[in-house]
Amino acid sequence: MRIPALLPVAVLALALWAPPARSQEQGGLGLDLSSETSSSESAPEEQPAPGMGLDLREGEESAVSLTPRFILLGLETPERAGSQQASAWLRELAKGAMSSGMVEFAATPKQARERLEAGYEAALSCAQASCMTEPAEQLDADLLTTARLSLEDAGWTLRAWTYDRDRGVVHEDVVSGRNPKDEAFQKEAATKLGNRMMALARPRALLKVSVNVPTAVVKVGERILGVGSVEARLAPGTVQLEVSADEYASFTKTVVLKPGAREEVQVRMEISGPAPEGPEDGVARVSSKRRGGSSTPIYKRPAFYTALVGLAVAGAGAVMSMSAKDVEKRATDTNGDGIIDVTRKEMLDAKSQANLAAGLLIGGGAVAAGSVTWLLVIPSRSESAAPVGTVSAGGASTAVHVVVGGSF
Repeated sequence: MRIPALLPVAVLALALWAPPARSQEQGGLGLDLSSETSSSESAPEEQPAPGMGLDLREGEESAVSLTPRFILLGLETPERAGSQQASAWLRELAKGAMSSGMVEFAATPKQARERLEAGYEAALSCAQASCMTEPAEQLDADLLTTARLSLEDAGWTLRAWTYDRDRGVVHEDVVSGRNPKDEAFQKEAATKLGNRMMALARPRALLKVSVNVPTAVVKVGERILGVGSVEARLAPGTVQLEVSADEYASFTKTVVLKPGAREEVQVRMEISGPAPEGPEDGVARVSSKRRGGSSTPIYKRPAFYTALVGLAVAGAGAVMSMSAKDVEKRATDTNGDGIIDVTRKEMLDAKSQANLAAGLLIGGGAVAAGSVTWLLVIPSRSESAAPVGTVSAGGASTAVHVVVGGSF
């Protein structure tokens, strides 16, 4: 029987036209945890996981996830029977955490080990906040869980410690069972971890800070977010934003971050320090001083004391003048007996005293008047150092003070 020539051609065309079969297999968490290993570290094979950084490209805000980042660091299994079931336990615990729908898977245990390097073993066996804080910061994990499956007095026990980075607290969950292979035992532990995620997970808030100075350091509390304009996922709550840069005045603001919200702060920094003083500022300052009076106390100025000396000299002259006038009054014949009541010497002395008194009165009065004029009219020494030709605007008249020889 001969096969028609067109039949093979039709079969070949049908094979090329038919679409290739697609795999229906779906991985629940993107983790390959099927292999069993006797190692107590029991890290699953690495699979693509969400990046540790943020995609903060402009115009793609929707790419920034505000879901809390969860990492299951690993499982300690001191006994051989437990270590043989480590992969199954890790798979169930991861499923339990993700089933809450409240967290986002951030990294596999193998990825966490590579990032922590030498600090991984210490972090895996840690159950205190003091030793879990640094690994959580390094991995950028909002919730970090370590677990231990071992034989205890009550039998096989799974202990899970979950570190809440927002509050800095470690929470412990304990489940006991008869055998590490018991699926009910595994599911109970997974359910407890899922409930723990439900209780602790809080959506992040996105804070975007735009700064006009590229070298400005942006901080929230004690945490440095970056330099220049930055974006960061932060725990919701009230935070103190601080932006600082050399030669610029610092900027501070209290920001309230709400769960799942995006907050943007525009910061325009200004150069710190006083503005340079111009000529008009100097004239205004000198005029203000003159309107307000001398800045030097009157008792510290020499004119005050020369005025006192002048008054004292004038007073002495007045006393001597009064004494001379008394002698002059007695230089008459009061009783009519033709004899003057004072001697010639007293009359001559009185005349000299009168002349001296007149000199003292004139000299003392001139010194006192000049000193008072100095106090009232001439400015203090500090004010007289102002440039020649400074104009006083205190009244209707304009006075120009000229300094000759450095002093008046």
